[in-house]
Amino acid sequence: MGRLDRYIVMTAGGAFLAALSTLTGMVWLTQILRRFDLVTSQGQTILMFFTVTGLALPTLIQLTAPMALFLAITYTLNKLNGDSELIVMGAAGFSQWQLFRPLFLFALVVTSATAFLSIEGGPLSVRMLREQLAVVNADIISNVAQPGRFAALDRGLTFHIRERAPGGALRGIFVHDSRDPKGVTTYIADRGQIVSSDAGIFLVLEDGTMHRSAERSDSASMVEFKNYAFDMSQLNAGEKSAQASAADMPFYDLLWPSKDDPNPKVEDSRNSKIENSSNLKAEESRIRVELHKRLSSALYPIAAFIIPFAFIGSPQTTRQSRNAAISGAALIFMAIEIAGFGTWGFVQRNEYAWFLPYLMPLAAIVPGLMVVAGFIELRMPTFVQQLTSALMARIARLQSA
Repeated sequence: MGRLDRYIVMTAGGAFLAALSTLTGMVWLTQILRRFDLVTSQGQTILMFFTVTGLALPTLIQLTAPMALFLAITYTLNKLNGDSELIVMGAAGFSQWQLFRPLFLFALVVTSATAFLSIEGGPLSVRMLREQLAVVNADIISNVAQPGRFAALDRGLTFHIRERAPGGALRGIFVHDSRDPKGVTTYIADRGQIVSSDAGIFLVLEDGTMHRSAERSDSASMVEFKNYAFDMSQLNAGEKSAQASAADMPFYDLLWPSKDDPNPKVEDSRNSKIENSSNLKAEESRIRVELHKRLSSALYPIAAFIIPFAFIGSPQTTRQSRNAAISGAALIFMAIEIAGFGTWGFVQRNEYAWFLPYLMPLAAIVPGLMVVAGFIELRMPTFVQQLTSALMARIARLQSA
């Protein structure tokens, strides 16, 4: 890599890191505010607070990296043109492909990092986040929750203990779970204890009853149990574990998913079989969406590089047309991002629509490459040029007034 290539890559890299840190920091701040109750009301340490909030960073970086790359490429090309460096490079015999090469290599680095975060890094951080939240909730039950007081562990989940016995045992346990829209479940147990194993962290209830009431009917049931293990890992900031299961699955399991029912039923009736079948279909659709979401995410950084390069990669001397070109590139990139998010619903409803997430970024990448290669010439429509020139002239008059 020559000196000119290093200069271009360093300029783009500095702009990318600045944009990425700003965008990610702004979104991360919302996560910090959401989790601040870990310290204020749940008695956790600052270290645990930053551990839980920091585990959201890989997913946030994956989402903000394409936008940060678009801003970095736009800034770099605009700076090179504003300093007349693009004109000097063209006069010295440099082709557009020689400018394309270092920026494309930098975009490939960002694409590789984004693909890793999407395929493995992000889901791994989600799994670690759920494990940490299970530890937090277990700690609340074991050490923080005061006997005789009701503690809200999650939205729709209330916990109460009568007293703590020596050795970490809990007595007089009451758990009210209304998170399931199909009904409300209440657990009442004489005693219980937090148990940690390789399978996760559980609240093991002993000698109790489980009361279930349906939301849209008057039917209710009560089951007595000797031992019941309440999974603490399902407590994930109000999210349903069935919906979140596909997002934190390893990539291998998405490629070759298990055919078992994720929510098996004990009853052997016609209604339960129909419900099991619907659960399997819903889980298959979520897995299909998650698989293509991870695979197609690598195309969006490429589009974030190709779009601005096609619009402003060549030297220009008219400021009005360049501002319009930047605006056009931004509008197209935003349209591609929004359309990409809109394809997930089609993929979930129809398995034959799997190609749509890939089609959106490719619809910008392929024409953009044809523009760079010279097969297509981008020309601003006459009315847009006139409108932009009139607007810039109006702004100039207002500034001079």
